[in-house]
Amino acid sequence: MEINEDFVPATKKCIEIEELDDGCILYDTEKDEAHSLNITAASIWTCCDGKHSIKEIATIVEECFEPKSKSVIEDIIKTVKVFSKKELLK
Repeated sequence: MEINEDFVPATKKCIEIEELDDGCILYDTEKDEAHSLNITAASIWTCCDGKHSIKEIATIVEECFEPKSKSVIEDIIKTVKVFSKKELLK
């Protein structure tokens, strides 16, 4: 699977989420693994609903966080690739 700005990520249904003030904890019930996300990664995770492309997620993140990085799409692609590597996506 190629993850680029047109990729539309979707999370697996077996992932439970516990929201925190500064991010969230993801719990994969199939693999019995927990993953800690900071606030930005948690926001990206929330947008991985199978409806938003990476490009659309970048727009949402830019509106919410006013990031200092000029490479928002590249940063989101890296984050989604980590989600994929950890088998958190469909």
